[in-house]
Amino acid sequence: MNFLAQGNRADVSSASGAPGQSTVWVEEALFGHRLWPRQTPWLLFLEFLNVAEAFHRMDAETAFTPRAPDRLHPYRMRFRLGLRAILFSNDDMERIAAASDDNESQWTEWLASMQGLSAGTDFEYLRDRFSSFRDFAELVGLVRQTKLENEHNRRATSRFIFPFGVDALFSDAIQNDKTGTITADFNNFGRTGEILYMMASRAKRGSELRASFAALFDPNQSKNRLIARLSAPSDDEANRDQKGETYLPYRQHPAFDRLAQDWIAIFALGLPGQDAFAHLVPIGTFHVVLYQLETAAALAGRPVRPALVCELIAPKREFVRQRSIISYQDNDSLTLRALDAVITRFEEELEWVALLNEEVSDQERADRAADLIEARFHYRETAGRSTAPHDLIANLRREVEEKHEVGAGRVHSSYTKQIGLSSSRGTNRMRYAPNDALLKTLVVTRVAERIEFKRFLSDLYEHYGLVFGETEARAALDPAEFDAAAFERNRARLEARLASMGLLQRLSDGCAYVVNPFSGEQ
Repeated sequence: MNFLAQGNRADVSSASGAPGQSTVWVEEALFGHRLWPRQTPWLLFLEFLNVAEAFHRMDAETAFTPRAPDRLHPYRMRFRLGLRAILFSNDDMERIAAASDDNESQWTEWLASMQGLSAGTDFEYLRDRFSSFRDFAELVGLVRQTKLENEHNRRATSRFIFPFGVDALFSDAIQNDKTGTITADFNNFGRTGEILYMMASRAKRGSELRASFAALFDPNQSKNRLIARLSAPSDDEANRDQKGETYLPYRQHPAFDRLAQDWIAIFALGLPGQDAFAHLVPIGTFHVVLYQLETAAALAGRPVRPALVCELIAPKREFVRQRSIISYQDNDSLTLRALDAVITRFEEELEWVALLNEEVSDQERADRAADLIEARFHYRETAGRSTAPHDLIANLRREVEEKHEVGAGRVHSSYTKQIGLSSSRGTNRMRYAPNDALLKTLVVTRVAERIEFKRFLSDLYEHYGLVFGETEARAALDPAEFDAAAFERNRARLEARLASMGLLQRLSDGCAYVVNPFSGEQ
């Protein structure tokens, strides 16, 4: 595939994280640094928004365009410690608001309770912004209800609220228990949001996203002004200096272009307020998955990108369910097979083969083998430089696999489940079985005008690789793996599902049409 062409590959040696931060740099060189499965779709999107806002703040005219050819340009985020203390460390507020009608004593007691909670922030400014303590407490209570809870980490510096505007955006952080120092944390914001920003920026239509996101970052939005009333004056300080260590190997990629195309289509609907986020979030996450799968397929030597065979859950186990399970498992293991294929090709290169056959001492052979592998994969053998070449390769494969299993190797399974694309419902094995929310997002994203149902299925296959009906299954599967009748029933279930959701109409001409409820054209 053309995105693997040498001229389209970024310089691995220029990636600042390569030699020093990892004992082996293989999956990062092929897929980017880093794809992180612990990020939920919302955390991924929040990190993306923080990055996009930082570049918008630096220079609004160049946001969503690549500033550096190989890696992310340095930028600065905000921690907003004052706002976070009010929202997430403010345990006494409700009790104080309910215990007394004396406004002055309420403020005095609450301010005393907040001493030392936010790096010396003086919350006296709130007195001038609210007519009463109860008004302040009511607004805090309302904003708290929009929190996007991270179930794996409930500390205040890793909690977030719905991104109503620029004042609601802040970076993930961690506080040192001994020194109180606040620093960036890369466990919840694992840099995949940075990858997503780079993908959008490198898309052919990436710059068209600039105006839409600029509107979201307008501080004068009504909901953002409510958040701004709570924010401390120091919250606007950019206090996370990110040095641009994130690395994306490809300057162009079909997945980048499809991501931008989909986001542009969602913004074009003119959805009110932040309603677009309900669709921007899962579609953005989906394209990260598709980028990884499409890249893995190319690296593994496959001529076409992967298909995702989807089951509309049937009352009993059918052929489509079996094919969906197989499709899911094949894609889930695809990235590891791609890594293995890259190492295998290295073993077949003339320089490596010549080294194995050359008449030199075992120690010299081991030294030169270690040099070759270190130059290609930034891998240093922990046992020293006396390891035989075959054992060195075996150790490399083992470390690559172990690292992949806890990192980028779980992106497919984690992200597809969280966006509602995969499920084990009705069986003990995962397969692609889109839920109603994702089906609606696919319609909202891909249907600008009313479209005939069969054309809609064809578009989902061409754009995403999703297989629902018999026509697409015939194109995607080997004849021995294809059952037309089973996929016809699967298509009929999807048609009925969309109709029940108000997303499909059958007209008098006997044709079924998929309709976007937000397009204005029914």
